[in-house]
Amino acid sequence: MFEPRDSKKPLLSFFTSVEQFYQKYQHRPKQLVRWANDRLGLVRQCSPKSYFTTLFCLLLLCSFFLLHSIFPISTQVAFSRVVMARDTTVLAAYLSTDDKWRMKTELAEITPELRKAFLNKEDKYFYYHPGINPIAIGRAMINNLLNQRITSGASTITMQVARLLAPKKRSYTNKSVEMFRALQLEWMFTKEEILQLYLNLAPYGGNIEGVKAASLLYFGRMPDKLSLAQVITLTIVPNRPTSLALGKNNGLVERERNKLLIKFAENGVFAPQDLADAQLEPLQAERQNPPNLAIHFANFVHQHLPGSTANVYTTIEANVQDKV
Repeated sequence: MFEPRDSKKPLLSFFTSVEQFYQKYQHRPKQLVRWANDRLGLVRQCSPKSYFTTLFCLLLLCSFFLLHSIFPISTQVAFSRVVMARDTTVLAAYLSTDDKWRMKTELAEITPELRKAFLNKEDKYFYYHPGINPIAIGRAMINNLLNQRITSGASTITMQVARLLAPKKRSYTNKSVEMFRALQLEWMFTKEEILQLYLNLAPYGGNIEGVKAASLLYFGRMPDKLSLAQVITLTIVPNRPTSLALGKNNGLVERERNKLLIKFAENGVFAPQDLADAQLEPLQAERQNPPNLAIHFANFVHQHLPGSTANVYTTIEANVQDKV
């Protein structure tokens, strides 16, 4: 027979011990059972309702930690090396080891406009869910059943990162794996780091990945120098990188961009005048070669700098190189 007690303190102690346990025993899954047994003494102090709820949570957490230890997620990404001048002007860039133009976007380069545009387009509740949005999943399941085909996937940004890290054929089984991987990512990284991963892996057609590479190779500028119209353009391409190929289907890309601008205006995402100006801006995007300034110096740095440093900052003055 359970006696009603104040369950707040034991519950709080139980949940705060979870992170401490994982940090200590993440590479020793055999300790899981011993830890769980110790926690059960704490759980038994709860009221009947809290007891079973907490016990269920305990089982879920133990299962997650065990699977996380057995099936770790790899987040290693090969980036292109970018050699920059003192003022961060790009002097030269080099393909990654897997032949991709995948330039690392640093956290400081993610402007408020870039963040707001992508979150409102891809995942409005990014900062509120644990990697999986149950409401979106339920809505997608109903829509798919009613239409008898997959019309929406309910993928959060975190789930998209999981898929981009390990691409697989779309299926319900692989979707379940993506959801588990999303939980792992949320456990391992901050929200800002997950968003950074997404912006570094988003596909833009061919061997171009990430907003930094797309910004430089299609617009000839860094992400923090983009206009609002250019930012919105970069948000729509990753979902359809083949049909919305920049430099090839600019007319279609511009129409889709303006549709999103109108939607953003209706939802008040950006200032009305800024959105109106963005709709009037013609889309001028074409595939460009990476910058080629102080190439001999850049090549020397690239060849002799050890490790896998993505962004290399030098003391070269870019304005002097322009005159040489």
